[in-house]
Amino acid sequence: MDDSVKKVVVYYCYNLKLFRNGAHKTIAAKRPGLSLVAIPCSGKMEAHHLLRTLAEGAQGILVLGCAEAACQYLEGSTRSRKRVGYARSWLEKLNIEPDRIRFVQIPPMDVEAFERTLADFYTLLDSFEALHPRKDEPAQTTRSSVQT
Repeated sequence: MDDSVKKVVVYYCYNLKLFRNGAHKTIAAKRPGLSLVAIPCSGKMEAHHLLRTLAEGAQGILVLGCAEAACQYLEGSTRSRKRVGYARSWLEKLNIEPDRIRFVQIPPMDVEAFERTLADFYTLLDSFEALHPRKDEPAQTTRSSVQT
């Protein structure tokens, strides 16, 4: 796999209706490594799902939710924001950049806002070191990880 290809997972609330016209195929074709995953409500996304997604190779995760006033489930976006915050706090404890996981509210059917958000997120991820070393590279040990 090319070094420049970053695995990014976007969990998005199905009620945003972002990709009803097939725009997801166009966006995914422009960005190899991008996974777009529809979920019934962003409030259903648990912190452990986010952490597991990173552990399985993602470099970054975006969780897209509705505006609080537009949420069909009333508190979905509020819950999602809290759960993303909780996952970010675990990343901080593990000395991993918490900005690898972000919660973003996107207006319904606004694909252009999503594309801008995605471009900004990729730029942010470019400023971080790779979270998972390539398989052909030996893992580097640090002084704190070596027991004496």
